[in-house]
Amino acid sequence: MARQERAEQTRQRLIEAAAAEFAEHGYDGTSLHGIVRTAGVTMGALTFHFPSKSALADAVQEAGAATTREILDATAPAPGLQGVLDEVLALASALRTARTVRAAARLTREGHAAGHGWYDSWAPGLREALERAWYERRPDSGLTPLAATSLLSHVLLGVEATSATPDALRPVTGDAPEESLAQALKALGTLLAPANTPDPAGD
Repeated sequence: MARQERAEQTRQRLIEAAAAEFAEHGYDGTSLHGIVRTAGVTMGALTFHFPSKSALADAVQEAGAATTREILDATAPAPGLQGVLDEVLALASALRTARTVRAAARLTREGHAAGHGWYDSWAPGLREALERAWYERRPDSGLTPLAATSLLSHVLLGVEATSATPDALRPVTGDAPEESLAQALKALGTLLAPANTPDPAGD
C-alpha cells in the first residue's frame, strides 16, 4: 500500500473516531487521548494530520456538512412543501445514524464552529424551498418562511440532543421519535397550508 494511501486512511480513521467522541461527549468532554484510543493510532499520527483539537473539530464539521449535502442530494424531490418536510425527515434520520452529521450538529450547538457551522449545509436551501412553497400557496397563517426555518432548526436541534437516548421522547407522546417527528411535521404542514387546501403531509 502506498504511503499516501495509508496516510489518507489514517486521517479518515481519526475523523471517524473524533466524530464518535464529539457526538457522545461534546467538544469539551473529548480528549485527544480518547480519540487516538478509539482510532487505534498513535498521538504522533494524530498531530501529524491535525495540530490541535480545534483543527480536528473543523475536519469533523467539514465531513458532517459533506455527508449532509450528499443525503439531501439523494433525497427524492417532491413538489412544494412536501419536499421540504421530506428533507427535514432525512436530516433527522441522518442525525440519528451518521456520526459525522451528529457530531457536526453538536459542535455547532456548542459554539465550536465557524459561522453557522452545520446549519450552513442545509438551512439556506431549506429556507429557499420554504419561500417557494409559501409564495405558491400564499398561506394566511402568519408563519413566514424565516420563522418556519427557525422552527425547523429548533426541531432538528432537539433531534440531535436526544439522538443518543432516543427513548427520551417516548414518555412524552408514547410514540417512537420518528413517529413523533412525522406528526410534528404534519402539523407544521397544516399551519403553512392555506384554508381549503389538501394537507401537504397527509395520507
